[in-house]
Amino acid sequence: MESTYDQWAQYYDIAEGDRSIFLDFYVPLIGSQTRSALELGCGTGVITAALARRMAEFNNGDAGLRVTGLDESAEMLRLARARDAGIEWVQGDFRAPPIAGEYDLVLCAFNTLQLLHSEEDLCSTFEAVRRHLKSDGVFAFDIYQPNLEYLARPQSDRLVRRVAGPQGQAAELREAFAYDPQSRIMTLDWRLIDPRRPAAPLATMRYHLRQYFAAEVEGFLAAAGLAIIERFGDFDRSPFTDSSKKQIMLCGRAG
Repeated sequence: MESTYDQWAQYYDIAEGDRSIFLDFYVPLIGSQTRSALELGCGTGVITAALARRMAEFNNGDAGLRVTGLDESAEMLRLARARDAGIEWVQGDFRAPPIAGEYDLVLCAFNTLQLLHSEEDLCSTFEAVRRHLKSDGVFAFDIYQPNLEYLARPQSDRLVRRVAGPQGQAAELREAFAYDPQSRIMTLDWRLIDPRRPAAPLATMRYHLRQYFAAEVEGFLAAAGLAIIERFGDFDRSPFTDSSKKQIMLCGRAG
């Protein structure tokens, strides 16, 4: 089955732009004792490949190390494999990853958990993480904290960022969104455009982000046998508060 992201994959790295803020947070989670890592929703493999390089640096090479990137999009994985063929790239579902074994580090970045639209799906994913996390392992993820005031104001043509297009030309990523408070799903439409010809987008993408509040995330983690070790409100590791933009958590197995 074709993933929603297959058609967007060739433009994904262009649209996302600079991801150093994510790399600066997640890559240092690899320490001298980390010998296995799993990224859920690895996309084109930018973070996964950086984790692999960091692990190899600590271990004078990659012998005996295991790095796995899992994604549902075959096209995303094709691009990831071209980035680093030595990594184990797996196509599959977060809720039941088709992998075996446990990992020192499991992570899920870029608000990807919000692509799970039901509480049951999120709980199933946390349970899968618990199964694949070593007893002293770390599970790290980031999602948005719902900002109901912002969500209540639909956007039709918001400039997200300016980027270099496929041929190096100036391009813009523009966004429209609407929020349904009943389903708690934010529907976003992204358009990658040449600003000289905005009516003919280079590429388009629609996706849906479920909004999860902090208290319920805590409950789902606990029900899955995971405990919060640290929680931050942004990638600068600032404390999490009610006004924080993000929910960034480092978790371990409970008990």
